[in-house]
Amino acid sequence: MADYNYPKWFSDCMMTNEEAMQVVVKSGTGFASGFATSEPHTFYTHLWDFIQKHDIHDLRVLQALYMAPHPFCVGDALSSKGMFVDAAKSKGLFGGIARKANQITQKLEGLKKLIGHYEEMKERRIKMVCPFIGAATNIVIPSNPITNMLYPEYVNRNTTRMGVTDMQSVHFSDAVDSMGYDPDRNPKVESFVCVMTPPNEEGELSHGPANGANGEIVDQILEFKNVNLLLYINKKYPFTKGYKDARNTIPIDDFKGLAEAGRLFVVEDDSKIPCLPAGSFDNPNPKEVTVAENVVNHIESHLEYTKGRAIQVGFGNTGVLAIRALKDSSWSGRSYTEMLETFTLDLWEAGKLSGSHFIMEDGTREQIDGKMVCTFSLGEEGSDFYDRLSNNDAMIVAAASRVVIPEGFHFGMGINNCLGIDFHGHVNSGSRGMNHHSGIGGAANIARGLLKGGLHYLCMKSTHTGLDGTKRSSIFPFFPTGTVISHIGPDLMGGRSGARVFLSTEYGIVQLSGCSQSEFVRRLISIAHPDFRDWLKDQAYRHLRIVV
Repeated sequence: MADYNYPKWFSDCMMTNEEAMQVVVKSGTGFASGFATSEPHTFYTHLWDFIQKHDIHDLRVLQALYMAPHPFCVGDALSSKGMFVDAAKSKGLFGGIARKANQITQKLEGLKKLIGHYEEMKERRIKMVCPFIGAATNIVIPSNPITNMLYPEYVNRNTTRMGVTDMQSVHFSDAVDSMGYDPDRNPKVESFVCVMTPPNEEGELSHGPANGANGEIVDQILEFKNVNLLLYINKKYPFTKGYKDARNTIPIDDFKGLAEAGRLFVVEDDSKIPCLPAGSFDNPNPKEVTVAENVVNHIESHLEYTKGRAIQVGFGNTGVLAIRALKDSSWSGRSYTEMLETFTLDLWEAGKLSGSHFIMEDGTREQIDGKMVCTFSLGEEGSDFYDRLSNNDAMIVAAASRVVIPEGFHFGMGINNCLGIDFHGHVNSGSRGMNHHSGIGGAANIARGLLKGGLHYLCMKSTHTGLDGTKRSSIFPFFPTGTVISHIGPDLMGGRSGARVFLSTEYGIVQLSGCSQSEFVRRLISIAHPDFRDWLKDQAYRHLRIVV
């Protein structure tokens, strides 16, 4: 990208990171920040030191998903002896972070530091407000004689049940109106922090690898001028564009009014783009590979109704592995997705994808040839993924409020992950017991959109490990009390215009839509782990008088 000569009014807003943090991070206030790969890495790298140095308290921090175990999230616990883990050995989405973070709790020194950090956050009355939980905020304190004696208030809890993270479960597309502004358009935070590219030759800044809620909230800040905007300008970010009335770029002159109002603050930044550890999918979990293979084999063997559809993939290892395998299949189609990752881009470059579509503001659906649509992207460290996105005319990035909406997925094909399912058809994609494990994200909106003429593949390992270390079935008769429900029976058992919903485990794939409850239960049990099938059959008869 060519160097840009900033206008004086914009240059006058530039400052050091320390100066910018003094504007945004103040006791008794709140700020929000960019989503996922638009996370302001430099800001969060220094946030906790700034809080301690300036004795900050009574602070609300709204961040959708922490991409790294920043000191703000875990203090200095990761520096404890024995805490460093080779991330390359921990594969999958955030696998390295999760493994590194959870090993903290296996060493008393690291556990003590982690609990001390949580205690300090509570003493300072600092809350993380999140609609999505990542590895850095999902560390569960184990139950053992030492932790039960020293930290009984923390045992079997992650930050969502400690008074540290205040979970706000919202659909991805609804985040701005739920978290940023009230119905009267009054802001809920004093400041917003995000990363954008420098201006291109036309003087436009881009939201780069991710929009999420950034575009929507920045546009409103520019209109109302009632929120501070801390803007990190990073040359490393890929320059990506939006589509017609859903812009992903902003002309630099649009920031002038905010600058004149004294609410624009700019930091030139060169930090890395948040990404997955290198080689995250080199040695995937064999069970997840089998689940993905079941999906791909089903797609390939039913080309009469799978071929040509617009494909979508959600967060989670298994769905991404299925996308990777499609490159060598006979399937071809289009792309309309929440997340764009390396393997979907590979499909595009291999000629497997011919285009996309977009939902215009008036609700009409416009077919687009030669384009892909997403709301955020995610690459691996050291790869050329973000370089392939930059100034790529085939790439459309737009806000979740314009992409992750049900009508966008009508007649499409989705591959998504879930954590559990029960006899009533309730699906859990966001918790392990009472602990929030991820979040609702786009799960429900995508599922409901696919119910009109679409194909939905839910991917799930048949078992998981409980908090007590025992193997448990991911198929439940009824979910335990406190389980977070992402979508419900009618989202699976119904459908119109030829919709189909499938569930894949490592023991097979079954169609769930169009089933009565007894048919639904029998099909679930047929792909349950063999160790739990007799128990599930017994529960089906005991509670519902269903004979399997």
